[in-house]
Amino acid sequence: MIQIFVDGKLAHDSRLPSHSLIGLTTTTGENKGGLAEITMPPGHPAYSLPVAHRSLVECYRDGKLGFRGRALYPVDDFLNRRKWVCEGELCFLQDGTSRPYLHQDSPANIFTAVIEEYNAQVDAFKRFRVGEITVTDLNDYVRMESGKAEQTLDTVNKLLERCGGYIVFTTAADGARVINWYADPGFRSNQVIEFGENLLDFARDGANTDLATVIFPYGATDPETGEALTIASVNDGLDYLVDEEALALRGWISRPVYWDDVTKPENLLRKAQAWLVEHHNVITQLTLTAIDLSRAGKKIDSFQAGDTIRVRSRPHKVDDDFRLTNYTDNWLFPDQSTITMGKAIRSLTGADVAGDDKSLSDIQRTEHNIREEYKVNLVAALAETERMLTSLIQQTSEAIRMEVSENYTTNDHLEASISSSMTQLSDSFTFSFNELRQIVAEDATATDDRFNEIYSYIRMEGGTLTLGASDSAITLSLENDLIVFRKNGVQFGWWDGENFHTGNIVVEVNERAQFGNFAAIPRADGGLSWLKVKG
Repeated sequence: MIQIFVDGKLAHDSRLPSHSLIGLTTTTGENKGGLAEITMPPGHPAYSLPVAHRSLVECYRDGKLGFRGRALYPVDDFLNRRKWVCEGELCFLQDGTSRPYLHQDSPANIFTAVIEEYNAQVDAFKRFRVGEITVTDLNDYVRMESGKAEQTLDTVNKLLERCGGYIVFTTAADGARVINWYADPGFRSNQVIEFGENLLDFARDGANTDLATVIFPYGATDPETGEALTIASVNDGLDYLVDEEALALRGWISRPVYWDDVTKPENLLRKAQAWLVEHHNVITQLTLTAIDLSRAGKKIDSFQAGDTIRVRSRPHKVDDDFRLTNYTDNWLFPDQSTITMGKAIRSLTGADVAGDDKSLSDIQRTEHNIREEYKVNLVAALAETERMLTSLIQQTSEAIRMEVSENYTTNDHLEASISSSMTQLSDSFTFSFNELRQIVAEDATATDDRFNEIYSYIRMEGGTLTLGASDSAITLSLENDLIVFRKNGVQFGWWDGENFHTGNIVVEVNERAQFGNFAAIPRADGGLSWLKVKG
């Protein structure tokens, strides 16, 4: 059952035929205001009910609040279908103003003061009761200053950036909305996202724009010298901090980081060490399309942003806990909902580089295994690989390579193996044909010495197509509008489609034939002149 209330009045109930919706999608995320899009047909009772930028909109599913915010504006299409765009209640903090301030206190006290100033300015339905605060600081002291007024949401975001944590809204027993600030929400879903059950789509990427292996930390500015505090006095004279493990893996990536409220070098060093541990990680994000099984009638908790969820997918080699960072929930069509999950992993070698390393060794490992099996049991190997077609695509950060091979057998003897491969770089590709012939003698131990390889290739690079065999001194290249002939890499002739040049001989169609310094040139009367044209 889906119900929507506008300013406390029932505007939609899915049990009533006259209240049918065309679409209802909500998007929620960690420390994000969130969004709701409610699409209704003409004649819907709530078609013109909300007041833009004013009305409170609440969406319930089976009696549980799934979205709370305010209507922003309507969007009508050609068929007069109306979509109301609504923003989540965290965005209410944009309606309050933080006057110029200087806060020097614990994170909890500063947060409480900011919310109290906001509550004194806004409408009753936008006010929040300050709830649980578990965020702390190493020194339990934060200094924040602004000489200009700003929106309350900007002040809260500065506090979040400085101290971390997550904003979570709850409802008190008396119905009041409560704003909590958790270091870790601690929510764990008992619902598992699993391949073959409720996982519909999968994508993975890794990024960290703030990644650093070295940082230069700066504290408060000395009013007398005008210089910022550094860690040099407590860090063996060095004003920077190095993560040796990350440095060995990724190289020197430095960032300056400022803590204007820190006045002691030892406190600055502790903050810098904690910051560096956090920012040398690579963030792996999974974007999943999964069915919320609670929507399918199972008695299980539903997804919500901030949840820690187990994700298991054997084809993708994933079996780990991830935090749900963003959730786009399609209330009418659950299979179109998408979930974004994030997790910090310590080493690149466990995420993206390993894929390159694995691909790089596949061809070598396959070749080694075939050779070993062949030496151990020739007859069994031939029977198993008879008329076998194998292919392998290798992709690394520098190139993509594809190899296809086919083994031909006659009775119990391996007669021929033909393969082709394509290697693509950023500016060229090479297509190679390999033919490997082998006559198997009675003594299998001598077979490794009886390979005869003939390598032919077609190579395209920089707009030039080259044809030729590896054991041939003469090659032919197509370069722009010319066919060029080379011997041992040295050009000895070319043809432009009309005229042929080689050495001292030039043949120009309908014009002349030149031999060294002399040329035979046709005359207008049909005769032929033999003239010296060079030297």
